[in-house]
Amino acid sequence: MPHQREFRTRLIEIYNMAGAAGRRNILQEILIVGTGEGATVRFSELASRNPISPDETVIQQRGLHKKLPTYNYDAPDPVFFKTPTKSPKKVPFHLRFGTPPKTTPVRSSPRKRLNDSPCQLKFNESDISELTISCKRLKRRHLEIVKPGLVLSNGLKALSHAQLVQLITDAASLSPEVEQLINKLLPKPDLTPAEEKLSKLKHNIYKSFPRNVWGSRDSAFCFLRVRTHLEVFKKECLEMCHHFMDSQYWPAVFEFIFIAWKYTMELPDWESVSHNKIKSLCMKQLASQCISALKKANLDKLALCEVIERMQEFTSESAIETCITFAKQLQTKLA
Repeated sequence: MPHQREFRTRLIEIYNMAGAAGRRNILQEILIVGTGEGATVRFSELASRNPISPDETVIQQRGLHKKLPTYNYDAPDPVFFKTPTKSPKKVPFHLRFGTPPKTTPVRSSPRKRLNDSPCQLKFNESDISELTISCKRLKRRHLEIVKPGLVLSNGLKALSHAQLVQLITDAASLSPEVEQLINKLLPKPDLTPAEEKLSKLKHNIYKSFPRNVWGSRDSAFCFLRVRTHLEVFKKECLEMCHHFMDSQYWPAVFEFIFIAWKYTMELPDWESVSHNKIKSLCMKQLASQCISALKKANLDKLALCEVIERMQEFTSESAIETCITFAKQLQTKLA
């Protein structure tokens, strides 16, 4: 009997362990066969005689969820075939707690508007009248007329160079007397701004030299630093010369050419002959402008003597010697 009781106790423990999984176990159908009273006992009856402890109940609840008796284990789980639901649309914070949005009319698509009948796209007469009135108002917007009390000198300051030339030309064409009066009052051109500009350009050239040079200042390294300013000087100098040539005011033309020669000769010289090309080209083009001015000016003998005397200061340049030779030829013709 003690052995039979011990055997039954072992079987009950095995049954409790099998029942924790929550599934049907073959041990529940085992019959306990023995001798004496209650020799044949079903294993499921032993579980009712010995209830499960509270700890074992907690352990069973931690396991898998029990399926219903009608659950088909062969059928696929419907959870995997379910369409995922979208999360609710998030509303901005200022719209959730702010003022409700205003209701705006829904606009139709461009295709729908094109397919509409033409009668729906017609304007009313009031709309057309408003459009014509607005167009007239736009046309009426123009510059105000100059007031009679405006000072002439102040008004001329706002005009451009071309406007001033056109104004004086129109005034001179009114009558020959006005043209003669303007010719008498015409002042001598002021070359101070042009000379100041050339001086500033030359200053920029020498300012662009590097401070620390491991060699001579006329090397190729220094030329690369100065080349841009040399080209700017040449460009501005020739443009101003063409400007004075167009004016055909010959005394101012010769005076500017002498000033330009002076500042061009003060430009730095370089070791390489190719680097001196910018300077020599500027001198040659100024000399060609001087020769063309001598041809067009029709200077008298005294004026030619003065021009030759001024050009003697730049005899170190070969390009200027051609100008002196040409001026002397004109002088001999007048003699």
